[in-house]
Amino acid sequence: MKRGLSETHPHFHRVYFVVVFLLICLNLRMSFSAADPLLVMLERDLHLDLKDSGVFAVLPVMVLGIASPLGARLVDYTRPRMLILYSMCLALAGILWRSYGGMSGLYGGMVLIGLGLGVTGSVILGIVKQVFPKHVAWMMSGYTACVCMGTAIGSASAEPVALWLGGWRSGLAFWGISLAVVTLLWLFLARSHSDGSAAYHTLKAPVIPLLKKKTAWMVSLFYLFRVAGAYLLTIWLSSLMRRRGMDAVDSGFVMAFATVCQIPAALFSVWLIRLAGGKEQLMYWAIPLSVLSCWGLLFAPLHWWPVFACIFGLGIGAVFSIGMSLIVERAADEASTVALSGMSQGIGFICGGLLAWLGSLCVDHAHGDLLIAGLYTVYSMAGLYFGIKAARPGVVSVDGPPPDMGRQARQNG
Repeated sequence: MKRGLSETHPHFHRVYFVVVFLLICLNLRMSFSAADPLLVMLERDLHLDLKDSGVFAVLPVMVLGIASPLGARLVDYTRPRMLILYSMCLALAGILWRSYGGMSGLYGGMVLIGLGLGVTGSVILGIVKQVFPKHVAWMMSGYTACVCMGTAIGSASAEPVALWLGGWRSGLAFWGISLAVVTLLWLFLARSHSDGSAAYHTLKAPVIPLLKKKTAWMVSLFYLFRVAGAYLLTIWLSSLMRRRGMDAVDSGFVMAFATVCQIPAALFSVWLIRLAGGKEQLMYWAIPLSVLSCWGLLFAPLHWWPVFACIFGLGIGAVFSIGMSLIVERAADEASTVALSGMSQGIGFICGGLLAWLGSLCVDHAHGDLLIAGLYTVYSMAGLYFGIKAARPGVVSVDGPPPDMGRQARQNG
């Protein structure tokens, strides 16, 4: 049988995988972040009230929380690489429905996008575990950096793109182009088997056995509180900065600048870990600094905001990269990585999103800035506690598959 390019050139296959993996990561949040800057246009054209806008803002987080454990279940029925292909196609359909489906499409499309990208982001970690077991930290640094970059690109470009294309519908549909391109690029990997991965085999990745394992809970709770803290400020920081006297454009730029500053910290987190002396030591620096920067943004003289936004972004970027690495490093194999990813991201996005939404009870209070800063401090310190626990040596493995299936999963994943 004639062999393809990936079978005859395995080095090309690995380089190609890294490139496509990073492009997928770039798209994991971009279509979500592109919707938030257009909320004013959506409110005007679709007659959304404040309650509708709030649901629209928190819906993606909730759906991502549902999709992550769903991915761990679906790999039992279809091959992981094909599941990612199907999921990205589902997200594409969601982008089109959200753009042209009116009110039902606005919410239904967001659900489809969240399901598709949530499953993709969860399952692809297992493939990374199999293909690059010795380079997990670097791959997760790239993962986090590209997610941050995609978020920043979507937020910064959404309104200019919508104005250029003539409205929010075309503006939202535009973000399907990059996802369509990377879906076509992934098709090559979905059909390839040169690296001996489980591209042609399903996996047994049950989440329930991990609920009995302490390490899995430490990783999950660390993920929960870092999501809660990050989304708390993502949702409410612009409003609080406007209350301090900034105009709408400048207040939105504060969070965008902080997001951009996450990229170098995430990208070079492996070096930062070595410089600090380990993951635990880096967390002891990064998390308190992010807390300090939060208080600085909300209470220090306003002209200091670039300094505190930069410190905040650097701290969050390093911590996010550590969190993604721990998911992969604390799992014994590909199936366990998919299961642990489903558990930690499921718990993290759902519960963390709800904790972040507590800010809605505080932001209109006379001392809303103080309450938000206090909540962020509590979430961060809880994240530090569970992060230190999660960083301790140890791995978890899923239990229960029949012996032949377990052997097959180990051989191919």
